[in-house]
Amino acid sequence: MADKVRKPRSKETISYTMSRIRGKDTGIEMLLRKELTKRGYHYRCNTKHVFGHPDVSFKSAKVVVFCDSEFWHGYHFEENKGKLHTNLDYWIPKIEHNIERDKEVNARLKREGYTVLRYWGEEINKDLDRVIKEVTEVVDKKMAIESLRNGEKELTTLIYLEQNEKYLMLLRNKKKNDENANKYIGVGGHLEDGETPLECVKREVLEETGLTVNKATYKGFVDFCKVGRTSVERMYLYTCSDFSGDLIQCNEGTLEWVPVNKINELPLWEGDRVFLPLLKEDDKPFHITLVYSESDELIDVYGPSYEETTKRKKKKKKATKKPA
Repeated sequence: MADKVRKPRSKETISYTMSRIRGKDTGIEMLLRKELTKRGYHYRCNTKHVFGHPDVSFKSAKVVVFCDSEFWHGYHFEENKGKLHTNLDYWIPKIEHNIERDKEVNARLKREGYTVLRYWGEEINKDLDRVIKEVTEVVDKKMAIESLRNGEKELTTLIYLEQNEKYLMLLRNKKKNDENANKYIGVGGHLEDGETPLECVKREVLEETGLTVNKATYKGFVDFCKVGRTSVERMYLYTCSDFSGDLIQCNEGTLEWVPVNKINELPLWEGDRVFLPLLKEDDKPFHITLVYSESDELIDVYGPSYEETTKRKKKKKKATKKPA
């Protein structure tokens, strides 16, 4: 018996078929949402206020979840596109576009500080308990961190003076009971009452190095969370290549000019290794959250994220009538 010849579908047929496919409230979405509701979690569905209109979003925790169907989002597409038999000129570019769009959405949301979770339909249908466990653990963890970040903060600064592709580093080896003992860090300290971060960093540089900061560049801030602590240390980061004066000895440690490409070889805090490369980026100020264990081991990193600025629409001036 001869094989049946498949006739390509018309554009009208494709258009009708696609119009019948749900863009939201799909079976896998409803399954996930029903289980989250049962466990007492509050969320938004397909909100327009978060880029990409995620299927489920926990905005206060900055966690979003996408429920992706295997066909539309290209599950193992390089392997599976050979199984398509009709209208290849339409379906292949369409699905490849969806794959690229998903990557764009992921990158944008991560840049805005969201944790992005994506699950295939088969994962939700066949392994729902694991999916729910992963989602709720991430949400609980992020909610705890956001709660800390919105509470009491210990404000500090850190600046990296730079010349000839070298940073001025301070080896903390002179101070008793120093939590930074025997580690290399930049120059900085705690804000005093009424001080701005920039005023603080200028004062600290003058006191610890004898140098005067003429111009500093704000790079962002880092929030340090530690297991067992009820407050967060927020550290404002700066760089500076415009300074003057003569270097003096520091009573907190040994000052040393270190080539930037050799910094990673020094004994540093593990979190410093995360944000130091970002100081070289010519980008918007960033934000990173670093979570340390009680034994000072880096256990979680959230970020870097960058605040997205929205353009304000200019108000049209009302035409005024000239007096007669």
